[in-house]
Amino acid sequence: MDGSPESEFENTQPPAADWSLSIAADWDPPEIDPTVPHPFRMYNYLIGGKDNYQADRDAVEVLLKARPDAVISARSVEAFSRRVVRYLVGKGITQFLQLGTAITVANSHDQIAQDVDPTCRFVYVADDPITLAHARALLVGRPGSDVTVVAGDFRAPRRVLADAKVVAHLDLDRPVGVLLFGMLDYIRDPEDARNALAALFEWLPEDSMVAFQHVQEVGVPEIDEGVHLLSAQEKLGLTPRTEAQVAEILRDYAHLLIEPGMVQLPLWRRADAPPEENPTWDDGPGPDMAERAATLGGVLHKKDV
Repeated sequence: MDGSPESEFENTQPPAADWSLSIAADWDPPEIDPTVPHPFRMYNYLIGGKDNYQADRDAVEVLLKARPDAVISARSVEAFSRRVVRYLVGKGITQFLQLGTAITVANSHDQIAQDVDPTCRFVYVADDPITLAHARALLVGRPGSDVTVVAGDFRAPRRVLADAKVVAHLDLDRPVGVLLFGMLDYIRDPEDARNALAALFEWLPEDSMVAFQHVQEVGVPEIDEGVHLLSAQEKLGLTPRTEAQVAEILRDYAHLLIEPGMVQLPLWRRADAPPEENPTWDDGPGPDMAERAATLGGVLHKKDV
């Protein structure tokens, strides 16, 4: 497994490590088939990673023909996720649940959090067995890490949230930071997306924070139709939406958005990035590429208002 879209970035992977894996209750894992593309591995390829298969690379090449700025979108998600993890730790969040786990090419989210506060703990949830297998080397088993990987359908959170490993690893008497990267935009029915959010907010302790991103339609019919067609053909589930449609999914929680609200990812709190002299930090596409990124995001703070 090798190769990536042309990029100016060189990527390395950490050494292999032991890991733990929990299978969420009632979850029926899909048959492993590397000839079928998966969004997590496609994302890995888009950001310059090597943990992907030919089927994933082929699907990305088709995607890039339909939506040439998909690389900008993916890199914006990657940079946003790093900024948001640092922000949440800065607000006192030390335990995280990530629903939807792609393979990163730089420091994983738990590493970023633990660089700020070594006491941070993480639970990662994903539905792709191949992605979970590669998580052995990337997420669990590093000295001092406090990470659990749970296999389950992150789009049906009630079962995942009831999983014994999730409950055991997180202290539900304290706030939790939830990362929804590649979740809401992979739930086709908007009512199902709203129900997933309702289940999540019902479960979360007070003062928890939920970071989300959602791929947006670009407003060019031939591009948007091409992406929807590819998603249907490859059974990816990717469902770009208009800003108004995303806002409708979040309608019950809009008052919980922290500043600057729901914005294009390159515009979200760039001042919270570490100093420029940090040689390992990549803050992703700049504000001038916000419209091309066409991916919305923000953070919801569960609190009494």
